[in-house]
Amino acid sequence: MMHAQLKSLERQLDELISLARNLRGENLTLRQKLLLAENEKQKLEKKINLATSKLENMLHLHDEKEQS
Repeated sequence: MMHAQLKSLERQLDELISLARNLRGENLTLRQKLLLAENEKQKLEKKINLATSKLENMLHLHDEKEQS
């Protein structure tokens, strides 16, 4: 009886160790994806800011032209 219980606990422990390893791997993958997404977000924010600035300049030039 004791031997069977120990074997059962050993299997459960092996499953937990395997699960922990899998979760650690998934966590690493998700962290890498998050880093890539954050970098992409920064690039897009820069593009948006540049486009906004260009548009504001164009509108300002247009207003100046209209007033003269």
